[in-house]
Amino acid sequence: MRRSPQYVLLAMVILVSSVPEVGCHMFETIAQRISVIEEFTARMDQAGYDVRIGGMDVFSKETCELPENAFWCKGNNPNSPYAVYNFPIIPNQEPFIYGTRMREDEAMVLIGMTPPLAEYFGFTMYLNSVDYQFGDVSGGYSGGHLLLKPPQDNRTHIQASLEDPINPSNINVTSDGTYYDAFDKDFVIIATGDNFMNDIIQTGLIDVDIPPNIFNFQTLSSEVINFGIEAEADVIGALFRTAFFNDPDEMNNYLNDIPLSLLRITPKVARQSIMPLPRPPRIPRSENVVDQSYLQSAYYQLARAVKKDLFGTNILESNSVVIDADPDVCIDSRTKCFFENTDAAYFGNLPGFFFPSNGHFVAIGINHVEAGYARYSSVTLYDAATFIAIGSFTNLKDMKGSADRYLPNHPLKDQLYAISFRRNCTNYNYCINVPENLLSLLSAMIFMERAYVDPNGSKGTDPAIMLPFRILYGEDPSLIPSLWKSGLKSVYGRLRDALFPEEVINFLGWPMA
Repeated sequence: MRRSPQYVLLAMVILVSSVPEVGCHMFETIAQRISVIEEFTARMDQAGYDVRIGGMDVFSKETCELPENAFWCKGNNPNSPYAVYNFPIIPNQEPFIYGTRMREDEAMVLIGMTPPLAEYFGFTMYLNSVDYQFGDVSGGYSGGHLLLKPPQDNRTHIQASLEDPINPSNINVTSDGTYYDAFDKDFVIIATGDNFMNDIIQTGLIDVDIPPNIFNFQTLSSEVINFGIEAEADVIGALFRTAFFNDPDEMNNYLNDIPLSLLRITPKVARQSIMPLPRPPRIPRSENVVDQSYLQSAYYQLARAVKKDLFGTNILESNSVVIDADPDVCIDSRTKCFFENTDAAYFGNLPGFFFPSNGHFVAIGINHVEAGYARYSSVTLYDAATFIAIGSFTNLKDMKGSADRYLPNHPLKDQLYAISFRRNCTNYNYCINVPENLLSLLSAMIFMERAYVDPNGSKGTDPAIMLPFRILYGEDPSLIPSLWKSGLKSVYGRLRDALFPEEVINFLGWPMA
């Protein structure tokens, strides 16, 4: 749990009567939050601190389809609406869209309510970018090549999480301590690099009757962050992810008027004496968990059955790889992690061929939720040129039952899936329709699998103990019988460099929402 060393001492000064009853909310409406913020701001002003208010911009599947949002939606998870922090700016600060530079004596405070019942939420702080140094590399996950000249913006984009996310498994709220009782609850998150500032803010919040049992902490350590508001200083960013709300109306109400207020607290006179916080440790993934080798035989049987069922003889297979996004490695080696999330295990697949009108892709893999390795999982098809999602399927609505066609009597069939991607899904169940207006015949593709949160832990399962998904491909010989079987595969090889950025060719590069 994320508590500072002063937590117990501060808790002793709180009257039991100040803790809200279960079901009562302090921050549900903007009026409630404004009342608390105004009182908190007045007290902080008297103590010598300025409070500035920022906001949150929500990105959903629909907003990501707008051309003006294409840059911010690269690699978006279409099943997971998310919000980007709009940080307040202080005088003389060099601005950065959806990020901020900070003095070490400052703090960010998020006040609000967790989402209504869903499968996931997570609050994550990132080291967004740093000033370029000779020797930094392109690509990601320690891959790519040396940058021999500075990037256009003179920044090296790291995009690595600074700490494990705050999620339903570890958030401090008034609840019974279970995962699903963390939803629809009041909370506070304090993010700072100065322990003195941490104490000041906690005292100020307590003074306005906010109970410390809902305080959460995110560490911004000078061991990994070059603080400052000048152009050369590091840029910090933050994301708030959600996924699979139980009630669509509750989701829309929450996201359309998101009940979160972002505050920036700054000393009126800069403090020179800092009580720096150490770099936070990471919680290990999935210790002492049985791997998925018990599913290997059933998985092979599924692959054989799908290949037998596919059209024609031009059957190809593309294996997936683990996307090993270690944020600490990215930070220390000054390379890109593409906004990874340690609450998830990631797998990627670059098929290496196009999607003709007679093409039939089948994604097969493990239903990690039914197998007990995740709380939700999904597979998404992306246009490699734009990194925008084209189609997706999930464990909630699509995976269970999809393998019945191929293994109707197998006892482990519910722990497997087989989903088709076709240009026309007429007469096909468990199929994702991919029209040419979304993905052209000569577009390159990437498939990506996500598995979120080990049900027996507080972060994603170790991908090393999981079986990655696979992509199988066949063609209907009655449609365009020869063109795609011969020359176009070699054409792909010649066009590949033009279609893919170098970091994608090496399977090293796209953001992960």
